[in-house]
Amino acid sequence: MSENLLEKRYGLGTTRRKDRLFAIVIASLALVAFLVWALIFTIDDAQKISTRDVGFTVNDEFSTEVVFEVTRQPGQKVMCDVQVLSQSYAVVGFKTIAIEPSGKPSVVVSTVVNTTELGTTGLVDSCR
Repeated sequence: MSENLLEKRYGLGTTRRKDRLFAIVIASLALVAFLVWALIFTIDDAQKISTRDVGFTVNDEFSTEVVFEVTRQPGQKVMCDVQVLSQSYAVVGFKTIAIEPSGKPSVVVSTVVNTTELGTTGLVDSCR
């Protein structure tokens, strides 16, 4: 059988090349989309701020010292909300503190929070 007869009957030839080119283009677009997605999430994750409660000391009925660690990008200024809770988990003290930029990614911060009644725990609520 001749090649022309097979191409006419089964559509081989340029159609096969077009299908292969189409598949390569689709695969390339999918790869580029994945790389853009991965890059966006990597950059977003690098800018996150994390905290770790180190401890607290109840000084008296009206104040509690809270110690915590903040991890952020070096040179990034951070605002943190610190709260003191009572035995019934009600907020009895609240303070927002500014953590100035430094060359270190992690800093340990200690702050005294004034309270309206005796606190039983002190912790970081959030940082931004």
